[in-house]
Amino acid sequence: MKVIVLGGGVIGVTTAYFLTEAGHEVTVYDRQPGPALETSFANAGEVSPGYASPWAGPGVPIKAVKWLLMKYGPLVVRPAFDPNMWTWLLKMLRNCTAGRYALNKSRMVPLAEYSRDTLKALREATGITYDERAKGTLQLFRKQKQLDGT
Repeated sequence: MKVIVLGGGVIGVTTAYFLTEAGHEVTVYDRQPGPALETSFANAGEVSPGYASPWAGPGVPIKAVKWLLMKYGPLVVRPAFDPNMWTWLLKMLRNCTAGRYALNKSRMVPLAEYSRDTLKALREATGITYDERAKGTLQLFRKQKQLDGT
């Protein structure tokens, strides 16, 4: 079967690899002049299954209001009459409860661990090397509330 993969980042290229291994004829298209120049570039190459967590969480609505008021905040929403955007925002708010957060995180962690294990197997199968460091991550918190996650 002939398959087109849109995007030459880590997900697109990995998808193309596994499709090729399964016997498909694959072509990868990307709008950038080279591979990994968008999302794969911006995530700094970090693979951290321990940090798998939903964006929607109990403290997010209050934080979001603060972020929206910041000049260079991490969240930008351009108000518009876009039913899809407002529907998405309402769904996200509904997922900001402790129960929904726990449920969604319990779904994300196994996927993140599967991704980590698949990456390890892919590296072993292909001999791909990169500047991997597997020594953990140091997190610094200025306030106890940040550590507590509120």
